[in-house]
Amino acid sequence: MTGVWEETNVRNFIRRLKEEGFEHIRLSVNSRKTLFLAVQCQKVKTYECGNSRMYAAEAVWDGEYCCASANSLDEGDEMICRLKETAGIFGSREFPDKIRESRDYRGQRWRTIEKEEIAECLRYAEREALSCEKADFVERCEYQQYEETITLLDEDLNYLADDDGDCTFTIRVSARDGDSVSAATKLAVVDIKEREEFLRTVQDLARRAAKHARFGLHGEKLLSGSYPIVLENCVMAEFIGHYLPIFYAENIRQNSSALTGKEKKQAGCRFLRIEEDPFSVKGTRRRRIDDEGTPVSEKILIKEGVFEASLYNKKSAAEAGCKSTGNGFKPDATADIGTGVTNVILSSEKDVFAIKEMIRASEGGVYITKVEGMFAGADTESGDFSLLASGNRIENGQVCTAVCQFTISGNICELWKDIEMIGDDPVYRMTGAACVVSPTVRVKSLMVSGE
Repeated sequence: MTGVWEETNVRNFIRRLKEEGFEHIRLSVNSRKTLFLAVQCQKVKTYECGNSRMYAAEAVWDGEYCCASANSLDEGDEMICRLKETAGIFGSREFPDKIRESRDYRGQRWRTIEKEEIAECLRYAEREALSCEKADFVERCEYQQYEETITLLDEDLNYLADDDGDCTFTIRVSARDGDSVSAATKLAVVDIKEREEFLRTVQDLARRAAKHARFGLHGEKLLSGSYPIVLENCVMAEFIGHYLPIFYAENIRQNSSALTGKEKKQAGCRFLRIEEDPFSVKGTRRRRIDDEGTPVSEKILIKEGVFEASLYNKKSAAEAGCKSTGNGFKPDATADIGTGVTNVILSSEKDVFAIKEMIRASEGGVYITKVEGMFAGADTESGDFSLLASGNRIENGQVCTAVCQFTISGNICELWKDIEMIGDDPVYRMTGAACVVSPTVRVKSLMVSGE
């Protein structure tokens, strides 16, 4: 495989920076390749392919840190001017390090496949969904693929190259019964090269989306009180995703994390495990280095319910007098380095349970399939949350009548401590640039505000 370090315009740009007197040069090149195909009413609704690239340069000019970005090195003169203009305006910043040894970690993740072959698989999924009871319309039936390559170069053209990418399928089905309408979404990581397995996956997701949409029809109000709760896998993943910043070292040091003061203390039930795994096939993010060039690694954040590890980038590690954990990531190609993660996975240290077992163990409770208002209603500093929710009553060991327009409230650490069963049905959810994987969980109880 060839790399951007071999491209003449890249080499010439770095040479020009050196001739202009810049030092501690670091050029980051993010290349992204995407494919998106959507089917609706058995016809291809959208088909898009794209390639993009972003260049971000950091350096030292006249003793001061500076940075600038551009979509093309044809804008090299303008980029150099912006670098000089930004010198000193960022305050105290670490100067970019030299790369000790060039390494290419790329794995060629792109899947080349014919448009019509993908479209026919999506048409099959749509037909499967609409064959289900009460299914009315397939709002989304989509295949998406991306590959992102990240290359870091220093002034001596030493480089680190890594890539990330995956293929995903998403389907959203609406059900109707008279004037009552409900919808449900299912999604999964897929490999379309394994056609038979892909067809089985989309068939299962289409049927489950239709079933869950049907379960949401004719929603009723719920009386206020404390209920046993089963949180569907996608809901639990959404919780974990929102609360990821509580693991970031800078937030813990600034007392703005619900985990401040809980290091090596119980923060969850005795069989709860939460880890970051950059190499997991369950998630969509796979990296070998972070955006600062630090090698990534598997990290246990919570083990047997005990908070074990904080996450550091180079800046927060220097402030704490330790080493980066390989969690220096940019939210996007033009942003500053912050703290971020790859794949964060919730699992059980002990037994796992089928969802039917969790439902049977939660008689008189509520199966929650959707929460809203996470941004405004869930506080990462205190851990408290109050969220609008919907789902189904649990009666006679089964998921029954739909319930809606009620509020659940609690605290994330208390929720983790009250987990009594963890399921065998992990799914992923994207939270910004992070991937969160979680199964369904049964919680002892949560406060519900309804009628």
